[in-house]
Amino acid sequence: MICVPITEDNVEDAVKTANSIDCDIVEIRLDYLEDASKIDFLAKIKKPKIATCMPKWEGGRFGGGEEERIDILLSAIDFCQYVSIELGTSEKLRGDVVKKAKEKGVKVIVSYHDFKSTPSRDEIIKILKDEETAGADIAKAAFIPESASDVRKIMSVIGDKHIWIPVIVIAMGELGRMSRARSLLMGSYLTFASSGKGKESAPGQMSVQEIRETLKWLKK
Repeated sequence: MICVPITEDNVEDAVKTANSIDCDIVEIRLDYLEDASKIDFLAKIKKPKIATCMPKWEGGRFGGGEEERIDILLSAIDFCQYVSIELGTSEKLRGDVVKKAKEKGVKVIVSYHDFKSTPSRDEIIKILKDEETAGADIAKAAFIPESASDVRKIMSVIGDKHIWIPVIVIAMGELGRMSRARSLLMGSYLTFASSGKGKESAPGQMSVQEIRETLKWLKK
């Protein structure tokens, strides 16, 4: 699946972009919105949705308190098919999100982002396993590679026998750019693509058109 993060700063533009972009699923970046309290706007978005409210400490934009952030996510669960919560969130607050999501039949993505480096392969596996233990239906991990071997290491965990749930594994930045398309062919649950230039939510993110063109080239 190709997922487009919606990075608009107001709900009107967020709804318009989400409904017009040609993709399989959208990630609603609630941390980008000037006012994310009126969450019922999500009902106007017809595509499958991932609700995300990423805090500044994980590379996002939400600067409020943790309880406020979790309240936003808990409200969003009523309108979405997926909710994404960071592994670094306190166990209690993360548990509140997981509990409500499971009750509502909403799939949980537990995520981890490292915008500085790439750990060992064993550590990547441990992170994904920790996410599974935390209640993830889908485990997500994103890293900044410092070499081509780092990219290969990140991609190599897709399909690892020690991980029993679907994974989203991302090599960010320019070094990992091509792997964003290649990961889909290797079995990653989805890949993220921007709605257009200047709308990227992470370094190295391709546009939807670029992802599709790259996939065609890789399949030749």
